[in-house]
Amino acid sequence: MKVRNWATSLAVLGLAAAGTAIATPANAAGCYGSSCEGKDPATYCQSDAITPSNGAIWLGAAYVELRYSPSCRAAWARISQASWVPQDQHAPTVTVHRTSDGKEYSCAVASGSTGCYTKMVNDIDVKSYAKGFYDGGARTWSGSTGSY
Repeated sequence: MKVRNWATSLAVLGLAAAGTAIATPANAAGCYGSSCEGKDPATYCQSDAITPSNGAIWLGAAYVELRYSPSCRAAWARISQASWVPQDQHAPTVTVHRTSDGKEYSCAVASGSTGCYTKMVNDIDVKSYAKGFYDGGARTWSGSTGSY
């Protein structure tokens, strides 16, 4: 068994060295850069997602993040810990914004939930950021993360 795994590894390395394309999880799902535009990150790109060091902020009790997948080269926004009372507060929202052309996708936290995430934007050679809104009842917050 070990010999077979070793041989398989050498074959894959040989293909990589020869310039043969090897499918990554993102490519196998058919999403990279512009082909990720408007797609669900949970389906395509969340497995290697990161939150850049300047890509998160607190808005009251709510946490807003800019998420980025290096293998997909796509970004999206996520809000969490955003509980709310429909009769007393406005729904928390988050938006991903691509700076090059202003393209945006937003989501609003559903009643009974505490978070949501947006669809993805192509993030190859451009910058994006997340912006959010949270109504804490007695006070509201809004703000933006840094760009990545």
